[in-house]
Amino acid sequence: MEFGEMLAKVRKASGMSQKELAERLGVYQKDISRWENGSRVPSLQTFKEICKALYVSADVMLELTDEK
Repeated sequence: MEFGEMLAKVRKASGMSQKELAERLGVYQKDISRWENGSRVPSLQTFKEICKALYVSADVMLELTDEK
């Protein structure tokens, strides 16, 4: 699964909209959309903030583990 697909999956599972995630991260909703459709990727710092906001480990987001 691509990063964007995983981001969308985890975000939706958490019950959060793109707009809500964008507000938590201090970015534009369009940024979330671009990350999810694979046209862009977040910076490492933003990736860390995404993991915190969605309460998910980086290993799970990058599919380095089977944990959920």
